[in-house]
This record gives sequence, structure tokens and C-alpha cells, in this order.
Amino acid sequence: MTDIDNGPQLPVLPPVLLLGALAVAIVLDWIPLHFLAAPVGLNLQTVAGLVLVVGGIWLARSAMMLFHREGTNVIPTQPALKVVTGGPYRYTRNPMYLGMVMLLLGLSLVFSLEWGVILTPVLWLVFDQVIVAREERYLTAKFGDEYRTLLTRTRRWL
Repeated sequence: MTDIDNGPQLPVLPPVLLLGALAVAIVLDWIPLHFLAAPVGLNLQTVAGLVLVVGGIWLARSAMMLFHREGTNVIPTQPALKVVTGGPYRYTRNPMYLGMVMLLLGLSLVFSLEWGVILTPVLWLVFDQVIVAREERYLTAKFGDEYRTLLTRTRRWL
């Protein structure tokens, strides 16, 4: 179990995982796959990608601003100071991570990065199993029933 005064002891900052997945997708783009339209002009794929990019940024940013307003740490390697249940946390316990997953998928659609589309569920799985599972153990140990109530009331993702 983690020391509740030192945060969840994450092995890596979650934005590093997003940037790593995006970098790998760009590098692997040299291996040709062709299931997305070329990134030319405005088409349904590009519009869907832009919607995901804007939605992902909005979701993550609104959660970060709520953390600031509530007076708790945004950086997940720092100790949590309180359980936040308002805003996007009424619908998902992980809006910042969900926003990052949406951002990867959206950028992949906009720029026709087939490998980014393939890596999107991998990023989600790494967030789910490596980051979120560890955070949930930490938050349960630190906040007990208050956090367990959130677990029963709000879904992990959607």
C-alpha cells in the first residue's frame, strides 16, 4: 500500500504517456497502414477529430480548473487534499485522463495517424491499469468512505 501522505506514487506523469503514445504513432506512421482518409480538406474524419480534440481539451481543462477552485493538487504525483465530486466528476472519475485519450484519438483522425488510432485503446488501458488503479487504491486508503461513495456513484470512465 502507498504512503497516503506522499501521493499515489505513480511511475510516470500521465501527460508523458499521452506524449509518448503520440510520438510512437508519428514514428510508426512510416510503416504504412491505410484505413484513414488522407489529411486533406474538411471531411467527416477531420471534423470528428476536431470535435474530439476540442472536447478532450475542454474536459481535461475543466477538471483541472475545478481542482484549482477546490484547493487540491492537480499534479497526480502530489498528495490529494480532498475528494472532488462536482463538474465533470459527476459523470466520470477520470475526466483528465479521458480528455487525454480523446485528444490522442482526435489528433490521430485529424492528421490521419492510423497508428495513433491503434494506440488509443493501448493508452486507455495503460491509464486504467497503471495509473487509475493505483490512484484508486491511494484515494480509498486516504479518504475511506467518502471516496468509496464516489466509486459507487460515478463510473470510472463513462
